[in-house]
Amino acid sequence: MSPPVAQNTAALAEALERHRAILDTAVDGIITIDDRGIVESFNHAAERMFGYAADEVIGRNIKLLMPQPYRRDHDQYIKNYLSTGQARIIGIGREVEGLRKDGTVFPMDLAVGAVHLPERLLFTGITRDISDRKAVEAEGRRRLNELAHTSRLTALGEMATGLAHEVNQPLTAIISHASACLRMLGSGHADEALMRESLQQIARQGERAGNVIKRLRSFVRKGEMAFREDDLNTVVRDVLWLVGHEIKAAQIEVDLQLEDDLPTAQMDRVQIEQVVFNLVRNAIEAMAQTPAGQRRVTLYTSSAQWREAPAIRFCVQDSGPGFVGLDPARLFDAYFTTKPDGLGQGLSICRSIIETHDGHIAAEVSDSGSARLQFLLPQVQLT
Repeated sequence: MSPPVAQNTAALAEALERHRAILDTAVDGIITIDDRGIVESFNHAAERMFGYAADEVIGRNIKLLMPQPYRRDHDQYIKNYLSTGQARIIGIGREVEGLRKDGTVFPMDLAVGAVHLPERLLFTGITRDISDRKAVEAEGRRRLNELAHTSRLTALGEMATGLAHEVNQPLTAIISHASACLRMLGSGHADEALMRESLQQIARQGERAGNVIKRLRSFVRKGEMAFREDDLNTVVRDVLWLVGHEIKAAQIEVDLQLEDDLPTAQMDRVQIEQVVFNLVRNAIEAMAQTPAGQRRVTLYTSSAQWREAPAIRFCVQDSGPGFVGLDPARLFDAYFTTKPDGLGQGLSICRSIIETHDGHIAAEVSDSGSARLQFLLPQVQLT
């Protein structure tokens, strides 16, 4: 072998060894496949992550490492890419699930790149096990649920007088109509029409009292966050019902401006109700020193944009003194409060809830100098 050829061969061998060393010392799993989905390389990190030795995977279809529905759709995805050149995830990382040798499904981040060689096409996948991160996020959600639940219980205690009034009205009507029925029966001259009307009123008032209890149970119920497609306008109306007694007692005028046909959002209804409730309660309390005839709270919803994507907005504005001497951004800091007996957790919890919904919450000074608080939630995208 001539010296130049030997040198080239040695250089090539060194380059291959260096390449292999880089792959095997990488902390992320690195897997290469051909255009049929057949695995060509499988580094040490991938071995640890999936539980397979490299020789158990190389030469087999990459679907071996995929649970459903990824396994079912993978071959078709490659075919679509080869025929159209349009990629769904190439060059864009995303969160998927992997399948270990022992059958365990685990969450992972996946980034895929296409390698165009002179005579063939390869795909390189870089994977990272995010099980620990997911566990931390789940624990964070659990603690957020605990905090939000405690906050709702505290709010419910403060609302007790008004809510007792709401329940007392239908109970008083039930007692009154029941007593009237008993008197008619006792007299021996019961009027059938009057009896029927009284019994109908008893049923209606019983249903009204039941609805009060139902709404209260919904407001304080505890559980894991459950995201569903829901209507923000309905949430706002339900919260107004909850604080209706306080609004009347404080002689506050409500200006309700809800956008017709407002798009829906993926939300945990109880949690978003908690946020709207806290913002409205704060607005009510902010007007405590405002003259009675000037107390006004405006609530509105509208379509908006957030991170260059369609969103929906909720905003509450009061006619109080505003943020006198305060930085509005600090309102959402944990333990920051302007109330003598406050714990400084309400708005902090609101921010955590909204951020968990991939949204945004902020406070600002309105044109009139009063306080305005709003949050944004991503819209549900129609497919």
